Amino acid sequence: MLRKSIFFDFLNRRDEPGFERFMAASTEDEHYINWNQFALPHDYGDAESEYHAIRNSCAMFDVSPIRKISVRGSGAGAFFDRLMTRPVSDVAAMRATYTVFCNEDGSLKDDAILYKYADDDYLLMPSDVDHSPYFESLCRRFELGNVVFTECTDSWAGIAVQGPKSASALLHMGVDRIHQLKPFEVRDYELAGGNMRISRIGFTADLGYECWFEPGLADAFKQNIQFARSAMNIELPGYGLSALQTCRLEGGFIVAGWDCATELEPQPGFERSPYELGLGWLVNLDAAPFVGRDALLEQKKNGCQFTLRSFEIDGTGPPDDGAELTIGAGNHDALVGTVNSSSWSWGMNKIIGNASIKSEHAGLENAWVTIDGKQFAVTLSHGPLISLERRNQVPAPLLAR
Repeated sequence: MLRKSIFFDFLNRRDEPGFERFMAASTEDEHYINWNQFALPHDYGDAESEYHAIRNSCAMFDVSPIRKISVRGSGAGAFFDRLMTRPVSDVAAMRATYTVFCNEDGSLKDDAILYKYADDDYLLMPSDVDHSPYFESLCRRFELGNVVFTECTDSWAGIAVQGPKSASALLHMGVDRIHQLKPFEVRDYELAGGNMRISRIGFTADLGYECWFEPGLADAFKQNIQFARSAMNIELPGYGLSALQTCRLEGGFIVAGWDCATELEPQPGFERSPYELGLGWLVNLDAAPFVGRDALLEQKKNGCQFTLRSFEIDGTGPPDDGAELTIGAGNHDALVGTVNSSSWSWGMNKIIGNASIKSEHAGLENAWVTIDGKQFAVTLSHGPLISLERRNQVPAPLLAR
């Protein structure tokens, strides 16, 4: 059986609570997914209410299961400059950075959040893939000394607090001046005599924060949540994968393994480069010769095979992943792309998602997709489907109720 994350019971709102009961009555992929050998539920009782809490109030996501790798040593910065598609060694300390790294052919190997605490102290949070053997091989290949990789997934518990009232909630939880924190800034705070590390970051395209602490401090954090709930008179619920998926697609975010193939989920023909995923802004071809740089130089010169586009469908059921997008409505439709991933948006009241469009059709605004034997019109667009000013506003807005 998959493991229970540290906040599952606290967040669960089902009529018959309990992890064992949930797992016995549930089916993988239909009710939960395997996230780094932990069960991540699609919801904790009601996905729609969880979504609206994120967009209109505040909600919490248990990020504890994410894989965490401590990277320390005098060669740590040089290692990441060889791995990542842009330099990170010159990033200021106590910053979080969104990063990607590639295979030799320029296809995305993984994306990750990288925390830099000092020039010789980093914390990498990639996907489910254990990259440690690969990282060790890169150190040998580039003759990088004094780099130590330590798997520390169980050493940190974490909660993402997301939504327009997230800064207010953390203030009520005793986090002083949290609204002054800048996007991607990291700061240490006291929690029950211990340390809590908070970054202004998230995966909902909204105002939000991630709070990290030792598992032994989880009960103290729960008590602070209860205080904020009472003081603000808000539910402050947990949210699962379904609400997260909708929010990230509204924001145009990608997920390695869902928007492209990875070694954990190999799908021949679904490999994509950063340019083909709308992540060209993360690539610095003038930087150190990172893995995949030569292939990306060639792609930059000759063009990409695919272009990432957001899409909207006025329908009730999402298309299958990999569903074909076509021009025309007859029996001889021209294939112009495929669906990467999709979800129902309760806020937009339609199906939304990411698609891979053949680059020769990059300017296309409309296409067709077949869902359950019926054709639906697809509206294609560039960039995110929503853009919320509060996400990057400094100071962050404080909403009491």
